[in-house]
Amino acid sequence: MIDRLMQFGAGRIALLMTALMLTTIVVSAGAAAVAIAASSLASSSSGVAAPDAPPADDDPPEQTVDDAVDPQPSDPAPSPFENARPPLPTNCESVYSPAMIAQLQSYGVVVNPSWSSAELGSGVSYESPELIEYLTTLPHLRCFWGSPSGGSGFGIETRIVPVTPDEAATVQARLASLGYDQADELGSTRYLYGVAASEYGAAYGESHIVVGGYWFATSWLELGITGYTADMVTTLLG
Repeated sequence: MIDRLMQFGAGRIALLMTALMLTTIVVSAGAAAVAIAASSLASSSSGVAAPDAPPADDDPPEQTVDDAVDPQPSDPAPSPFENARPPLPTNCESVYSPAMIAQLQSYGVVVNPSWSSAELGSGVSYESPELIEYLTTLPHLRCFWGSPSGGSGFGIETRIVPVTPDEAATVQARLASLGYDQADELGSTRYLYGVAASEYGAAYGESHIVVGGYWFATSWLELGITGYTADMVTTLLG
């Protein structure tokens, strides 16, 4: 009897152990099913399967010459002095030496007498219409030495014209085309034109020089003075 009871008890324990093992398997299977279901639900809600992550690359891609940005050189800014016009002299007294002023006054002439005007032709004019046009349009200082009492048939006039490099080239090209006599003076070319009194009724002449950013345009009637142009150039330009 005792042996049967012990065999029966052992059988009961074996059955209980088997039941516990089955329960553990069922629970584990249920947990796995829940995890699979949750993953399926997340995938279906996004509508797109999650892509596999690309393998990590420890080295960044090497930049090639074609990929590099080649900065384009910018154009140099124009110089503000490239085409600058020199300042206009303030008055006629500033462009002559005291000695030249005294010499001019010794002929009985004064600078810009009240009867004259700044109009071209009111003093001593110029032969070339193109030179007259340039003098009409370009800013300049007029210094006309004539009789204080009115027209007298003699005098000398200079227009000091500040010019840009482009204007200087235009004026010099025109002067060179006129057939005037030329002389290398004062670091530039001086253009000379003259008519004898026997041809014109009075001695008449012109002197032109473009130097140091200025055009010195001189015309005279019966009053040609040696050293007149050189005195103006050296006084104004130093």
